[in-house]
Amino acid sequence: MPACQLILIEGVPGSGKTTLATAVRDLLAADGVPTRLVLEGDLEHPADFEMVAHYPRSAFNDLLTRHPEARAALTTHGEIIGDDCFVPYRRIALKDGQALTDELFAELAARDVYETQSHATYCRLALERWARFVETARVAPEVVILESCFLQNPLTVLLARHNVEPHVATLHLKRLAAAVAPLTPLLVYLWQADTRATLEQVARERPTEWLNYVIGYVTGQAWGRATGARGFDGMVAFYEMRKALELQTLPELGIAGLAVENADKSAGLTAVAAYFAERGR
Repeated sequence: MPACQLILIEGVPGSGKTTLATAVRDLLAADGVPTRLVLEGDLEHPADFEMVAHYPRSAFNDLLTRHPEARAALTTHGEIIGDDCFVPYRRIALKDGQALTDELFAELAARDVYETQSHATYCRLALERWARFVETARVAPEVVILESCFLQNPLTVLLARHNVEPHVATLHLKRLAAAVAPLTPLLVYLWQADTRATLEQVARERPTEWLNYVIGYVTGQAWGRATGARGFDGMVAFYEMRKALELQTLPELGIAGLAVENADKSAGLTAVAAYFAERGR
């Protein structure tokens, strides 16, 4: 059996993803397996877009013309692939902050990959990004552990921002699964029966700014307008809907998957350890 080169850990906020991702890294490391752990929000993410702006080449050239003072930073840190130009604006701000005015930073943020006006454009960019990651990961020596980027990010964009039909979202996930299949991936999905209680707990643990942002994102766009969802109750409704779709889609992806009821936050590691023990990992 080919060795697993990719572990994907998913679930609603507060389901224990970060804890499990770290524990799996430690489990494999203790067995002498080289690993790379990438948590949500990593600006050097190898497979996802974290605060990265997208421009068609002509629009990017126009950006350089309008902001000659930032040309060096934009071209040095940016990446051009065909007609697509990607600008990691948050990374530039941290490494070369003097190059970005507040106005330019705001413009770049408005062109974030996750803010694309067309869901089809987002899906294309995401699928191509995953395909490039797979080509690199296939020849790398480590197992890559990714948190929250395979189901959470695309479904939140497609469902909350664009309110696409469920079958459109699941088709995108199936294409992503086909793209990563050469890495013999394992997808671990953590869930709790009471989604509201999970979200209430994480809301107590995280800053108010996080809660307000998430509520605004999932209820203030196309899905929220279509359903009338508002406030914390609306956020709960969104995540209940998303969880149901994720659990339904998991066995249809064609890759190894574990759906683990992680009520006590320890079942996930037990399930992963058993999975690898059965396969002689």
